[in-house]
Amino acid sequence: MPFSVEQIRAALGRHQPRLLEQRPDDTRASVALVLAGGGDELSLCAIRRAEHPLDPWSGHMALPGGRCDPDDPHPRAAAERETWEEVGVAVGEPHWLGALSEVQVRMGGSGRKMILSPFVYHLGEELASFTPNHEVAEVFWIPLAHLWEAGNAGSLEWESHGTRLLYPSIRFQGHAIWGLTFRVLTLFSDVLDAPLPHLEEIPGLGR
Repeated sequence: MPFSVEQIRAALGRHQPRLLEQRPDDTRASVALVLAGGGDELSLCAIRRAEHPLDPWSGHMALPGGRCDPDDPHPRAAAERETWEEVGVAVGEPHWLGALSEVQVRMGGSGRKMILSPFVYHLGEELASFTPNHEVAEVFWIPLAHLWEAGNAGSLEWESHGTRLLYPSIRFQGHAIWGLTFRVLTLFSDVLDAPLPHLEEIPGLGR
């Protein structure tokens, strides 16, 4: 489903993001939905995280981003800093389109929670080149239309505490976009009033 940058900017301008109250023991993180190109070439920057035993999202498809540092003046600054560190792309005020609602994430079985703040940018008509750091195994420009093509919708089976769950996903070059990243993309599609195609009837769906 094609969108123009102007349509996305207008939709985000009308959107009132839901902000979550942060408790003292909550952590905070940010991600950037970085768009580039125009027309049928409009694309989204996505990464595949490097394999690491301490990373709960090790090897997953994701968006550039990470935890907020004490030196970050606000969550948006963290998204911009992390995008530069992870993929070597500078985003800022000239590229700003808007914010999505914050997402609350449970951190395993510890009871701790993380608040994730997603922000949307458009770099311009050119698809920038990437210089990924050690945290990133691969970086992609995914055509935005790819996310809405019904033939790319699928599911992913995941085992958690002995229970097998089935999650909706989007297939791309042999990888699955699912979980937290799928949730953020769903928020984006809701703002655009164009829901992503996915399997509606999935027992144990963990959205």
